[in-house]
Amino acid sequence: MNSTSEAKGDSNREFPAIETTLLRIVVVFRIVGAAWLTSLAVLILLTEKPRIDLTQRTVIIWSAIGVAVTWTLVTLVFAYRRSAVLRHWWFLIIDLALAAWVAMTPGLIDTDIFFAGGYPISSPFLFATTRGITATIAPALAVAAASAVGVNAANARALEVLTINFLSPLVVAWGFGTIKTQDGRRREAEEALGVERDKLARADERAEMAAHLHDSVLQTLALIQRRAQENREVTRLARRQERQLRAWLNGGPTLAAGNTLSSALIRAAEEVEDEYDVMVEMSTAGDHELDERTSGLVLAAKEAMTNAARFSGVDRIYVLSETSIGLLRLVVRDQGTGFDPDRVSDDRRGVRESIVGRLERLGGTATIRSKVGDGTEVELEIVVSAE
Repeated sequence: MNSTSEAKGDSNREFPAIETTLLRIVVVFRIVGAAWLTSLAVLILLTEKPRIDLTQRTVIIWSAIGVAVTWTLVTLVFAYRRSAVLRHWWFLIIDLALAAWVAMTPGLIDTDIFFAGGYPISSPFLFATTRGITATIAPALAVAAASAVGVNAANARALEVLTINFLSPLVVAWGFGTIKTQDGRRREAEEALGVERDKLARADERAEMAAHLHDSVLQTLALIQRRAQENREVTRLARRQERQLRAWLNGGPTLAAGNTLSSALIRAAEEVEDEYDVMVEMSTAGDHELDERTSGLVLAAKEAMTNAARFSGVDRIYVLSETSIGLLRLVVRDQGTGFDPDRVSDDRRGVRESIVGRLERLGGTATIRSKVGDGTEVELEIVVSAE
């Protein structure tokens, strides 16, 4: 990515408020550093006897003051109007070059007073704030080296300046980085809390609507079913509407449109209800993706529902779907007339082939429990991958 596109991306990116605050702290530090540099420079002009040409010395000192003050004002304007500019590489490089020049000026005029003050170090501080600790190492070393040259002596003073001007930006980079990291975690926690609040609000709205529907629409539909026995079509429509509303209350309007085991069971139950004028009450615990084996399981369950609707003599069938790790279990139960499984004739292929035989071909088991006058329970199980 070229510098132009990077600058445009930086200017369009939204920065956290904490980073802008830290950036302005650095700018305030620069203002103080520029004021301190100016005070020291004026002190040199008024008190120190020049060791070099007076004109040359004056020009260098005033150029350092002019650079520091002018660029500080430029930085201040950008910080409060277009703070993204302070993060651009071109600005940071220019800023570093000017800071290095100011740091070297004491050595150019051969003075013992290190009048650069705290201004030059504010440049690696900008790197520390905007680019992190790794990108701060080279600028900090450059300013430290320029400051050591500015001391104009290979002594303990030069080592002190070199150490302070190199380590201070790294400490600031680490400290500001820690602050930004903690602020990021705080904002993530607030966002997560906001999401949870939204979920709770939606859950409260759904519960309120569920209560309203239960008190009005669902009870009305149930009343229609009880009073419309002579009109099978009205009963069927009311039952379908009730089922759709209950499905929406339990998980959304597309519950029967998915590609999962529970969705396929709902579709199978709807077909049985529409064809045989019965009610299928379904309970599900867990779910599984629909594949060839689970589709076969649904077909066997549908056959069990169909047999219950045709032969049990009841108008309500119960279906339980349980999904655990490595096992799918379906139970179809009715409280009807029941039958003796040992006396099922060979021509009853619905039980032998569509239920028991199909489960055997799927590698599962089908258990039929029934007793005359005591209802029927068909239990279907297949083993699936634990994943």
